[in-house]
Formats: sequence, structure tokens, C-alpha cells
Amino acid sequence: MSDEDLLEYFMYRIVEMDEVWGLKESRQWILRVVDGHETLPVWPYRRYADEAAVGDWENMIGVAETLDFFMYQVLNKLTAQGVLVEIMPRKAAAGCLISPQRLFNFLEGMRDSRDFVLDD
Repeated sequence: MSDEDLLEYFMYRIVEMDEVWGLKESRQWILRVVDGHETLPVWPYRRYADEAAVGDWENMIGVAETLDFFMYQVLNKLTAQGVLVEIMPRKAAAGCLISPQRLFNFLEGMRDSRDFVLDD
């Protein structure tokens, strides 16, 4: 998948599921350096996070946060720290890198434009 495909897939899935998965050691999200940038790796589903918990990450556990918490707490903190978001890194490749503010803007736009229809 291209970076654009990964980003689109990730955004639609996390909005649909209302959660974001990452790997944690103790109570801290793990960070890593990609192309000279500190990043926070994230996934839309537990199975992807669990599949990434190999090698240096084998003692990490997949943990979900609500989409609201991720958007309003985690992304704000990453922005303040200058950390990028790494969307869906795979065993052999880095994920899509995006600034937390840009991801927040995309997600906020998606959530604001959704139409909800309740059937009686």
C-alpha cells in the first residue's frame, strides 16, 4: 500500500471503530526514530498492533485509546513534543509519516462531515 492508501485506510477504520491502537511499555506509548524523526506508531486494529510486537517490541502490549482521547490528548501532546505519527508500520517498512496537527485536521473534517441516519 502507498502512504496515501495507508492513511486513508487508517482514518476510515479508526473513525468507524472509534479507537486507535498503539504499543505500550508499562503505561507509555512506544516511540521510535524513522528518517531522523521521532514517531509514534499507531494502527486501526489490535491484530495489526499485535503483529508489530516482534523483535525489539516483543514485550510490548497492544493498547487501544478512544478516538476522542487520541485526537484531543495524544495528538496535542505529540504536537507540543514535535513527534510525528507513524501510520501502520509493517515488519519490513516504515509507516506513513504525518504531523499530528495534519492528522487531527483530517480526522476532525471527517467527523464533522459524517451524516448519521437513525432508522425508526
